Amino acid sequence: MELSREGILMLPRWLGRSRTRNKRLEEWQSQNPSKPFKDFFAESVEAKLAKGRSHASLGGNLQDGTFGRTGKRSFQRLALYGLQPTEACVDYGCGTLRMGVHAINYLGPGLYWGMDISETLLKEGRALIGETLWQEKRPNLRVISAESVAEAAAVKPAMLLSIKVLIHIHPDELPEYIRNVMTIIGTSGQAIITGKWSDQSTEQIGSLSWLHATSRVRDLVEANGGRMEILKEKERAGQSAKFGALRFAHAGWVLDRAPGPGGIA
Repeated sequence: MELSREGILMLPRWLGRSRTRNKRLEEWQSQNPSKPFKDFFAESVEAKLAKGRSHASLGGNLQDGTFGRTGKRSFQRLALYGLQPTEACVDYGCGTLRMGVHAINYLGPGLYWGMDISETLLKEGRALIGETLWQEKRPNLRVISAESVAEAAAVKPAMLLSIKVLIHIHPDELPEYIRNVMTIIGTSGQAIITGKWSDQSTEQIGSLSWLHATSRVRDLVEANGGRMEILKEKERAGQSAKFGALRFAHAGWVLDRAPGPGGIA
């Protein structure tokens, strides 16, 4: 079936760019036809870690490479949206715990849940935070799966943080990502999602990166019984991306206390 010129123009922009930007992905998919994109992403990051290099998504492009230093300010601001030290918190897409280490320090023992797609990343994070903090705070680290999502949901976390993860979710896997987030927070928690998005159509901006349309994100959140708020949104000259923070919550969710001063920067 041939597409009309109008039909071609209506295709998501990431489809039009995937052939030139994802040659390596296409080769991988031909060898692993049953595996999802997230497995390719995990293998890409693990390969860099194995060579002693830090992937950009884990903070490899930070000017200050000191472990955890950059994530401290971000966590402090996010916690002001209602997280208490006595409440459980899920760090969805925690990577090597650059920000997670501050959540672990802030929360009581056993209340931090770090989740990611790679066991290698979680082991790297555990090594970086050190054995003393590990024994004192007993954080929970899990590879993302149906079982671990159910396990995290069972503790009824007050907050889920997903920091700069959305941009690395393949458009085909966005429904699963949002379903997992909404399952974990249930009816009583909130999810703070930071990063980049588009107020127009989904657009691929790198071999492993997409700007998701907020309209699609909102539709998926609502399909899972929730609502989406734009907490903070900025633009940068010459870029189509919007930067900031989103909040997902159950449609009937109400914060039962006033958030602290400061909010999301």
